[in-house]
Amino acid sequence: MKRISFLVSIFIAFVATFTGCVDETFTDDPSCVIEFSSDTISFDTIFTTIPSRTTSFLVYNRNKKALKISSVRLAGGTHSLFRMNVDGRLPDDSNIVTDIQIKAQDSLYIFVELTIDPTDKATPVYFEDAVEFIVNGVTSNVKLMGYGQDAIIFNSRSFSQDTILTDVRPYLIFNYIHVANGTTLTIKENTKLYFHANANLIVDGNLKTQGTLDKPVIMRGDRFDCMQDVDKTPYDYLPAQWGSIYLQSKKGSHEMDHTIIRGGKMGVLLVGLGTTHPELLLKNSQIHTMKQYGIYSQNASLTVENSEISNCGSACITIIGGESKVEHSTIANYYEWDTRTEPALLITNYIVSDNLMYLFPISSSVFENSIIFGNHANEITLQKDTLGTSFNVLLSNCLIKAVKETRSEYDHITWAPSQNSGENSSVRDTVFMNTSIQNIKTTGYYNFQLDVRSIAIGKANRSVSERYPVDRLGKSRLGDSGPDLGAYER
Repeated sequence: MKRISFLVSIFIAFVATFTGCVDETFTDDPSCVIEFSSDTISFDTIFTTIPSRTTSFLVYNRNKKALKISSVRLAGGTHSLFRMNVDGRLPDDSNIVTDIQIKAQDSLYIFVELTIDPTDKATPVYFEDAVEFIVNGVTSNVKLMGYGQDAIIFNSRSFSQDTILTDVRPYLIFNYIHVANGTTLTIKENTKLYFHANANLIVDGNLKTQGTLDKPVIMRGDRFDCMQDVDKTPYDYLPAQWGSIYLQSKKGSHEMDHTIIRGGKMGVLLVGLGTTHPELLLKNSQIHTMKQYGIYSQNASLTVENSEISNCGSACITIIGGESKVEHSTIANYYEWDTRTEPALLITNYIVSDNLMYLFPISSSVFENSIIFGNHANEITLQKDTLGTSFNVLLSNCLIKAVKETRSEYDHITWAPSQNSGENSSVRDTVFMNTSIQNIKTTGYYNFQLDVRSIAIGKANRSVSERYPVDRLGKSRLGDSGPDLGAYER
């Protein structure tokens, strides 16, 4: 995924091309043309002043004789925002490379990059150019196009006083942004934070995100391009494109509303100390496709309402001690980017490290009207020590993927039919609209809204639903006789 430098490009070009020919005699026949692997090279939105990643296309000579390309030039000349490398050769000051030879039945690489100057516009601005070829008097070209977006760049930036970020421009973050102890970072509706590889949001103070249904706050990676796979999967769909959100103040008070966090290493890490529990209220939000945890809460006070936590390489939610409440939320783990060993939900009052047991009393952990599901046979682990440490846990009116258990922590549970059908292994669970991106061109992206035949429909406790009368997408839960489980009303 790393950007190919022009020096590396030169090496690749000389190694990968010139693989032989039928006839080394040159032809000047105008009917002997060159062909291209693509007629258009498109750069997805890039941030101004930041060089794009290198992309390439191939020039083919499918004729039986060699060709001389008189010139390859960027049509924009000296004013072009694009840069090119022609089979290992850099252009002159006029952006022209001349006298290129291409053997019969052979090919050569053209590498292209783009850097866009600031546009002083709030929205992306379109740019285009072309790579123009002249062979035996015949002109042909490959179109170049891209969008540039001005951004406010933060590089290892620390906020030592209360700060408000707004949507006047998107924010591009390198390394980290840091909120100092005793200060609050407020992120207003429609604000977009794009994190470069390994960049983190580190909060030693307080974090408030104030998105709305129509204008959510978005935190994601900064890549807008796609993988070179069959589906052209956007990098925005992949985990580990940036770092994590560390809420590490022992007395922090955090609230996140209508916030979408996706594609990082971890979503939110919330850690308290002893009886000092930092607080996080996450509502109407989505944490999706994380390399490790969606939410990791240790000795903290966590409240999750009307939210989706999905597709994490470890547990979607891990709760170690403290207190927590999860209401009308969807915890769905269909992570496909690596082998997963943890369930979608883990609740424990102890951890073992270096053969030592550390106790974390759970004063209260309540899950209501929620879904805990995924592609593993068991998607929940309640891990209780044998020493009598406090373990006050209750899951009520939830849909759970696991073999039915009779224990005091479960009340009015709908258990997955696939795990509780005895010898009838043909039983399948129908819960969500789409749980795979194996063929996204035809099936689309993951969608954890409820399928029309979902076993979660009508199973919610209405008295709980009345506290959350609309779902994550603004749809009423109280319009029919039975509200549905999870973050989404069918």
